[in-house]
Amino acid sequence: MVYKHSAYGCKSGYDSQVADDNVTFHTFPTDPEIRDKWIRANPRNDFVPTKYSRLCSLHFQPSDFIHVRSDTNHRRLKILSENRQRRYLKQDAVPSMFPNAPEYLSTPVRTPRTTRKAASGSRREDEARKLHELEESFHASDDVSSLSLTDISTTLLQETSLPQGFNISIIDNSLLVYMLELSDDNIPTIVACITLKSDLTLTCSLQGKLVPPSQYSDLVTEQLAQLSQLVNVMARLKSWQTDPSSTSSSFYVLTAIDILEKAIDCLQDSNSDEHRQIHFIVEQLQLLLKQKHGRHYTPELTIFAFMIHAASPAAYQVLWDENVLCLPSTKTVKKVTRRLNWITAVDNSAYLQLRVSQLIEPERTVTLMIDEIYIAKRVEYTAGGVQGLTTESSVASTLLCFMVKSLANKYKDFVAIYPMDKLIAVKLFDCYSEVMSLLRRTAMNVVAILVDNAASLLPTGNFLPTVCAVETCPPAYWIRSLDSQSS
Repeated sequence: MVYKHSAYGCKSGYDSQVADDNVTFHTFPTDPEIRDKWIRANPRNDFVPTKYSRLCSLHFQPSDFIHVRSDTNHRRLKILSENRQRRYLKQDAVPSMFPNAPEYLSTPVRTPRTTRKAASGSRREDEARKLHELEESFHASDDVSSLSLTDISTTLLQETSLPQGFNISIIDNSLLVYMLELSDDNIPTIVACITLKSDLTLTCSLQGKLVPPSQYSDLVTEQLAQLSQLVNVMARLKSWQTDPSSTSSSFYVLTAIDILEKAIDCLQDSNSDEHRQIHFIVEQLQLLLKQKHGRHYTPELTIFAFMIHAASPAAYQVLWDENVLCLPSTKTVKKVTRRLNWITAVDNSAYLQLRVSQLIEPERTVTLMIDEIYIAKRVEYTAGGVQGLTTESSVASTLLCFMVKSLANKYKDFVAIYPMDKLIAVKLFDCYSEVMSLLRRTAMNVVAILVDNAASLLPTGNFLPTVCAVETCPPAYWIRSLDSQSS
């Protein structure tokens, strides 16, 4: 059966025409809605298509087609060729090109209408894009990181939102932005000034005093990057100058801290009384700016508070209640005091019992060695506790050490260490009694006591042995003899 070409004035497929392999013929769609569109688009009156009616590809737009590869050879798939592609008409394609018909009968190609901007999400995206472009444009015009001081001065003079009352000058490779005030004698005085160096670092002063950088660190951190930062610093200085009530007390406290810290840096001797006193004042000012429950005290201040509380708890309570100084609470000081419980500190019975349990009976016969070690007379606060104080809350200068050594093997170990300020016979006897009681509980048998040549640890006499048998020289004797020797 011969197919009939249904387009107005089209000669494709006729014998008189040269055959074109790129021209394809397409049947009318079976979908009634699309089929009616085809009929209305074809400029023929009272046309009724049959199953043999066709329209060629010349009456469709290139966008109405899809191309599909027909070659299944994977080796040749990498070679692009139109001969190996088949062209299919889209299901919703409608003919729109009839060159042999009058122009008004052909439907011109129109850009499809989009409703993207009608959606609220699209409008928000468009507004966000415009806002981002404006922001980038503002930052680009506000950037002064690559400008010289002269260019910054020129740009600053052109700024419309510049605070009034400032003067701008360039002196000694520095940009000065300052405010002048006339006194009663018509003498000008600089009341506020911003000094911008060539490296774009800022220095601010108010009434001839340096403003701490922390007061404007929220505007400029280290170096000036934007012109708006400089304008904001100028506005803040002007508000401090014109309205002193707007300046918080923290401003003056921070200014004092900055000045005192510079004074500390000038002191060469960090152990001098002047250094300690200024450091104490600086810490008090820093604590003043913080809430009570957010304060962290330095070890030096903690030791100072502990020593006052150890001397007189009532006096410390009065000092803390008056709130003249920023000191730890009595509860905090008592926590530190409990850490200095020497009874629990020397209770090594569990440790010694574990060590002795690994020894046989002859190996438990030991000698007790006593020695006095001199240490630096210093108090430190580490690991939540105070180190370097005796049980009487005085600064220790020596350590009284007790150590045992087995006679049958190489076992040796420390038994107790006592911090001492001044070793006397009574203290020595109390420590000795406690150590001997501990050794008896751990099933150790002490047969001798070894001491060094210190007079406070040896019996009386011109020539004294370094070993004193317990049976022949009982501890009570040589400890009591210390009183007579010291007297």
